[in-house]
Amino acid sequence: MTSGSKPDMEKKSLLASWIVTYSGIILIAINPFQRLPHTYDDHMMEPYKGAPFGRLSPHVFAIADVTFREMIYNGKSNSILVSGESGAGKTETTKMLMRYLAYLGGRKGIEGRTVEQQVLESNLVLEAFGNAKTVRNNNSSRFGKFVELQFDKHGKISGATIRTYLLERSRVRQISNTERNYH
Repeated sequence: MTSGSKPDMEKKSLLASWIVTYSGIILIAINPFQRLPHTYDDHMMEPYKGAPFGRLSPHVFAIADVTFREMIYNGKSNSILVSGESGAGKTETTKMLMRYLAYLGGRKGIEGRTVEQQVLESNLVLEAFGNAKTVRNNNSSRFGKFVELQFDKHGKISGATIRTYLLERSRVRQISNTERNYH
């Protein structure tokens, strides 16, 4: 078999299944605190594209695919909520979701850059804004982010907006000696 064959991809997907599981349409993931590149590389996107939910191992791409298909085929606006404790991997999960949705709904943008490239590039700036040093984390965000990807009637990304909102007013007004305010 070639390295990109379906059984090989299913095997790689099973290797990472120990960090994720479903609870209905909810994906519960545990941060393994290590890179699992084979689990989230581009070659893993194709098997989940259009696959019936639950047929393959639990994966963030499966959640994105179901959400995208509901939007396109049933005309429903959808949201994906990424939640968790500090250090749980929310930012990485959001990047994976955006990459997968860009894979499904990619389109050429200005100067050869796609809309999804522009959105993914803006995430770096957004990550730096509003972070602070705390007792437990040297780069803890004080802000939540709402990322909205807009699609046209053909399922192609047509735009995006990112809203930032303050999470912890108390740490903005008063910080302890061991912490650094947001920047």
